[in-house]
Amino acid sequence: MIKNIVGGILIGGANIIPGVSGGTIIVMLGIFDKTMSSISNLFKIKISWKERLEAFKFLFTLMIGVGIGLVVFAKILTFLFDKFPNQTLACFSGLILFSLPSLKKQEMKDSKISIISFIAGIILIGALVFFSQGTGELTVSLEEIVSKTLDIKYILTLFLLGAISGGAMIFPGISGSMVLLILGWYHLFKGYVANITSFEPNIIIGLIIIALGVGIGIILSAKLTTYLLNKHRTGTMSFILGLILMSAITIIPLKGYDVITVITSILTFILGAILVTLLEKKNLKENILVH
Repeated sequence: MIKNIVGGILIGGANIIPGVSGGTIIVMLGIFDKTMSSISNLFKIKISWKERLEAFKFLFTLMIGVGIGLVVFAKILTFLFDKFPNQTLACFSGLILFSLPSLKKQEMKDSKISIISFIAGIILIGALVFFSQGTGELTVSLEEIVSKTLDIKYILTLFLLGAISGGAMIFPGISGSMVLLILGWYHLFKGYVANITSFEPNIIIGLIIIALGVGIGIILSAKLTTYLLNKHRTGTMSFILGLILMSAITIIPLKGYDVITVITSILTFILGAILVTLLEKKNLKENILVH
């Protein structure tokens, strides 16, 4: 249970960062297939109540962690991006890049990467980054959110915001925050999550609408991902690896460097690489003990 909550915290935190995919973190934690099957089992008609209960327990503890991660990381990352933006993104880049070899081995076994699908993944992320340049606000004040009128158009916007975030939350390589940034909604998402502790009625109502969208997005994304992996696993995983590789490269800023920033960014990149290496060794050791 504790492991699921901690994993959920990392997934939730990743969904706050433009360019970092929560789905990638799910794969890195080694719970991708279990997450997909649990979502599928939760809504199957012909399934035992024991299996449905197990699926619910796993997803419930995971989502508790996701909720904590979204709120806590929204506040922490506001500070880190303000004080150490390049170093923070360099750390995440190291985490993602150094996880790729084990992801390929874990998810594709001895299958060869489909070059066309792999390149398609790279091109998609490249296009998202290209169109996101200079698009969208990054912050919004509590006063601005509270003053919003919850009319039909705004409610639909919040619902779609949640659906996009939820769909990207479990699909590896796609950053929901980056997509929201392109659409000009990222500031709203981070603003609502970061201000949950204000307990303002408009904030709570908005978060409920977003949460409903997140739920729908997760279900639809899980069904699509499960179908693609069952029917076209090699091509789908190759596409996902291309998404992940390009995401790790594009989140590194190209400006705002001085000598100290370069050195500290390299160090945090190495820190990210070390962290993911230690995590993989721990997972490998656990797998050996289980078998």
